[in-house]
Amino acid sequence: MILLIQPPFVQLNTPYPSLYYLRSFLQNEGEEVIVEDHSIELFLEIFSSRGLTRIFQDARSLLEQPDFSHAPLLKDTPILETARSFLSQKERWINVIDDLIAFLQGNRSEFAHRLTLANGTLPWGPRTAAFIADREGTVLPDEAKHVASQMLADLADFIQVVLDPSFSLVKYGDQLTASIRSFQEVEKGLSGYIIRSFYEPFLQRRWTALARPELLGLTIPFPGCLVGALSCARSAKAYFGKDLPVVAGGGYVNTELRHIQAARFFEYIDFLCFDRGYGALTQVLSRVRQKKRHEQVPPLLYKTMYCDTEKKILSGLKESSFVAVPGRTGGTDGPQGPSGTEGSQNHPSSGEVSHLEKTKTALCFPDYGGIDFSRYITPVDDTNPMHRLWTEGKWLKAYLAHGCYWHACGFCDVQLDYIRSYQPVNIEAFFQHFLKQAHKTGIRGIHLVDEAAPVSALIRLAELNLAAGSPLFFWGNIRFERDFTRDVAALLAAGGLVGVSGGIEVATERGFKRMGKGITLKEVVASCAAFKESGILTHAYLIYGYWDQEDQDIIDSAELLRQLFAEGLLDSAFWHKFVLTRHSRFYREKCQGRHPDLVLREGPTPSDYFADNDIPFEGEERFNRYTIPLDTMLHDWMKGKTDIPVTRYFSFKVPRPQVEPERVPGLLQEYLTKEEAKNRWSPAGTHASQAKGSFQDLEVVAALQKQSPPGAPQFSQARAGEAQPNSSVAASSGPAQEAREWGLFLGSEPLLFADPSGGPQELRWWYRYQAYHLRLSPRDGRKNPGSQKDTPLATLHSLLSRAHTPRTISRKELLQHLTSLAEPSELSRIYRTLREGGLIFYPAPKEAPENIPEDR
Repeated sequence: MILLIQPPFVQLNTPYPSLYYLRSFLQNEGEEVIVEDHSIELFLEIFSSRGLTRIFQDARSLLEQPDFSHAPLLKDTPILETARSFLSQKERWINVIDDLIAFLQGNRSEFAHRLTLANGTLPWGPRTAAFIADREGTVLPDEAKHVASQMLADLADFIQVVLDPSFSLVKYGDQLTASIRSFQEVEKGLSGYIIRSFYEPFLQRRWTALARPELLGLTIPFPGCLVGALSCARSAKAYFGKDLPVVAGGGYVNTELRHIQAARFFEYIDFLCFDRGYGALTQVLSRVRQKKRHEQVPPLLYKTMYCDTEKKILSGLKESSFVAVPGRTGGTDGPQGPSGTEGSQNHPSSGEVSHLEKTKTALCFPDYGGIDFSRYITPVDDTNPMHRLWTEGKWLKAYLAHGCYWHACGFCDVQLDYIRSYQPVNIEAFFQHFLKQAHKTGIRGIHLVDEAAPVSALIRLAELNLAAGSPLFFWGNIRFERDFTRDVAALLAAGGLVGVSGGIEVATERGFKRMGKGITLKEVVASCAAFKESGILTHAYLIYGYWDQEDQDIIDSAELLRQLFAEGLLDSAFWHKFVLTRHSRFYREKCQGRHPDLVLREGPTPSDYFADNDIPFEGEERFNRYTIPLDTMLHDWMKGKTDIPVTRYFSFKVPRPQVEPERVPGLLQEYLTKEEAKNRWSPAGTHASQAKGSFQDLEVVAALQKQSPPGAPQFSQARAGEAQPNSSVAASSGPAQEAREWGLFLGSEPLLFADPSGGPQELRWWYRYQAYHLRLSPRDGRKNPGSQKDTPLATLHSLLSRAHTPRTISRKELLQHLTSLAEPSELSRIYRTLREGGLIFYPAPKEAPENIPEDR
């Protein structure tokens, strides 16, 4: 039996997907697999009447100590008084916590009425009091989840201040583990209060209920899971024996631990598996079984690190010529091998295993069967509808493509497999799988966790879902680019898309080029407008503070973002302070002699060298003063307050914006004019492809670009917004990539009415809360009607009914039918009514190529 565990803590509303991908993979290989989510289970241990009884008992003992050496924040009198108020209300907290958690799990809906009375009968902390005060003591029953979430956050704050500074609701000790160079510092987190008092006793109970696993697998997606993973591994080895094989992987491992020199780490975890994990885990399992049979084992394993008996770390990752690590001659990140994956040093079967990973990536999907979703909570920590998608909902998480089809942004980890190795999944198989998952779990919402979901994959998913009656709905990460036209957005909305999040980063033309985004402000405005016209929520990721960013650029970016919010094009956003990472394009270029003004601050290398993806650089502190003003303006914009000049948010002198105050409104009007023109009938214009040179070209180029050697000019050197193939690529891409376009009618079922007095027929339907109708009198048609069944309007009725199903009629065929139904003078009116009433045209999604070109 293989035991896979999610250590605490991750988001509490739904399972994290990685282990459920691995479960599917292993079960398909014939393995017996058990998956446990210790994140939600430990949370429920703490936030229970029994857990809070222990919390308050221990807190009282600590608060009675005179010096507060264990909790320096308590030396602040107001904080100390707040902590004492929690102790004073302890019985109320203990009595209410089970109802509170049950309510957040979706049960006991009647409890909402007590939560929102705001009459002082329930316990409270600063967050809850502020929420109620903001509403002047009047809280509506619909806001009960907000009150419950604030109460839960108050309790978490109390635990953090008094008992365990490493604790928060969705992470533990991340300040100890994010790119920290010495493993000795990480180990200190194992003595934390929550680990000692709650997690370790919980683990003991779990081990007694389980048989000894053949292998224990841990996923560490974020820094806030590392301490929990180490505690879990230590406890398992203590109970089952030191020879229990423990393997770990996940996002944190992939980005932070590729250059680890801390041999002591491997006393907790025997094997580190990198990147997708399918190949590495297969190799580890094979080695464990070979050793059990006393067979000879290979010294190196595909994309795996482990310590030998002499405490020497052996790595199956390929040595690199460009990732510089202090105190070392080379890193362990290799030049990209077949299909963008790294080779494996001196490993004879790396090609075979790489092929296995490629095959499984296309067809392996997470299996969430058997999960008790009722144990997860859905807190609401924000009134913003887009922000609420992250926490309010028990989503099934999955991706439509591994990697990013752009993989050229300067700040991104473009050298690593999870970004660079773009490979779409089989969308038909994906859709069928999640139909079955929805039936198994009762969950119909999918959170697409792609780096950037391909436009073509989204279109195909929407087609399949729409044709099946839209049983699923979904949201996720995209790139704000030109391929999201009004018609494409309308299709995606009808096919189940409810929200998108994407990187704008620095919203100036200079910023787009500096970051290598490959988009323009014009395209951002157009794509956001298309989404918002279709009612799709939009969220933007933003960056400030890269090493040579000028104050003017930050202010101009803020002003353009203010305009985007003012025009209703964004629902929410989040500022990230720039972090230079070891696997980014910027860092690679620095190692190649570029960016002389980027001065790194690499400290001495400790003997137990540990995590190292984040790299400090000179001057980064000067951007700290921007954090609060930028966050404050975002908070206001998301609440509709967009009329305050951006310069007023700063307590220090900043330059005035140099961008036009009507820049975004002007681009929006340009978009609307362009889209309006598509509704006008024109024998030439209406037959012209709207998608010529769009996402299909981009994805072909993205694949073919992989043939370039590392360091060769790619998208980031192209003109912003362009992804044009050069002459050699164009020549090798075969026939012109002009896609066939489909016609699709998104209005309601058209109804045909006959006038009892013999007058003209009328066709009626409804679209987006509006009624539409068309009449064609006998003189309008090219032939006089005979029976009611062969009139031009009856023919149009049949045509629209047929066009209700995706992929049943091409744009060309549909327009030819329209041309035959009415006189040229009437076509303009008919065409406009149909277009405004739900008739769209969109490019046929390009099928994924059978053979993805390999890197050199």
